[in-house]
Amino acid sequence: MTRHTNTARRDGRGRQALAGLSTLSILIVLIMGMAFGTGLYVQAGGGLTSGNIPATAPVTHGPMRGGSPVYPEQDIPLRFNHGQHLGLGLACARCHTKIGDSDKAADFNFPTGAVCDSCHGPQHPRPATEPANCGLCHTRLSAGRVTATLRAPKANLNFSHKKHLTAGANCQSCHGDMSKVRMATVLQLPSEASCLTCHDGVKASSRCATCHPSDTNGKLATRSFSDRVMPALVPRGKSSWGAAHDLAFVEDHRGIAKANPSLCAQCHDETFCTDCHAGAVRPMRIHAADYMTTHALDARASTQDCQSCHRMQTDCLACHQRLGMGGGPDSKFGVGSSLRFHPIGWEGPPDSPQSHAFAAQRNIATCASCHTEDSCLACHATTGAARPGLNVSPHGPGFAASMRCSALAARNHRVCLKCHEPGDPRNECL
Repeated sequence: MTRHTNTARRDGRGRQALAGLSTLSILIVLIMGMAFGTGLYVQAGGGLTSGNIPATAPVTHGPMRGGSPVYPEQDIPLRFNHGQHLGLGLACARCHTKIGDSDKAADFNFPTGAVCDSCHGPQHPRPATEPANCGLCHTRLSAGRVTATLRAPKANLNFSHKKHLTAGANCQSCHGDMSKVRMATVLQLPSEASCLTCHDGVKASSRCATCHPSDTNGKLATRSFSDRVMPALVPRGKSSWGAAHDLAFVEDHRGIAKANPSLCAQCHDETFCTDCHAGAVRPMRIHAADYMTTHALDARASTQDCQSCHRMQTDCLACHQRLGMGGGPDSKFGVGSSLRFHPIGWEGPPDSPQSHAFAAQRNIATCASCHTEDSCLACHATTGAARPGLNVSPHGPGFAASMRCSALAARNHRVCLKCHEPGDPRNECL
């Protein structure tokens, strides 16, 4: 008895689902049912019957309009059941006909009235002979007329359905299982967690500006261009690479900023950090306790950009000189003798494995952050009263006869006089 009762209920729901459909519409459902293997067929005298007729999908959420920095408030005064339509074998593109060519988040990808008419009969526009059936879908009516239309402002995202579909994504990849949803809301729009399953820096770019709008300097626009009243766009939840800006983040952000400074730099510039970490506000909070004894490891390995906060000529050099690591009147070639910044043998002999020439050729500006020209001239100047030095040539063999020598001398010959005395035969390119 129970089995027959359940079957009757399913049959009743199936007939109710097709109420109001034209003969052509039922044929469409039949053809698509055969294509998707649902086992649906039309019974003589009308009506849908099968052992696999879908029940009305349960409601997974209450009414929700949204209203966030990413998804603006929307108003959809319609009555719709995704689960029921999918259960009849309809593909997503059957109603969302423009998805395949949609290349912007601003594209209107909702089904149009004409698309609905292909199954539900002509209503947009409605012929004079066709009865009005607006209440089948529209929820706001007055005297039989629709009083409110769908309002869904574009998401504040850079998004292309076409690119995602071409890359192999499907509707479920971003919108989830729609077979258990009636009216879709912002809850069915992609969340950050779902996006990061592909945007991990390997499958797809992990840069925030790939999806989120940015301004002219490349920083993320943390507020909507069209609605300045909306809350600011800040990372929320566990999916934000561990950078959720909650109350604990004030104390924990130092480790995240050190491990992944490029993530912070997508929204913040250096002034945002120095507002707190410079001067008397929090002068030492950016580094761990006793960091002075271990900072050389980070400085050598370039794990962080010291120059973003510190000036090498004032902060680094002044401290190194006070500690005996800088140049002084009795220092050798401008390098302090009590504590060494460079390893033993750094200043020579030439072409040795520890030769400083490799570092100087790679980035002479780094050397100049501590050393003046006198440090270089102590070795590289021509021997003489005016240019005392060790007469160590920084040029390779055959430099005087090379095009490089001629080009440098023609551009600014005074640079050569830094080391060579006037009248020195080596001061002219041969």
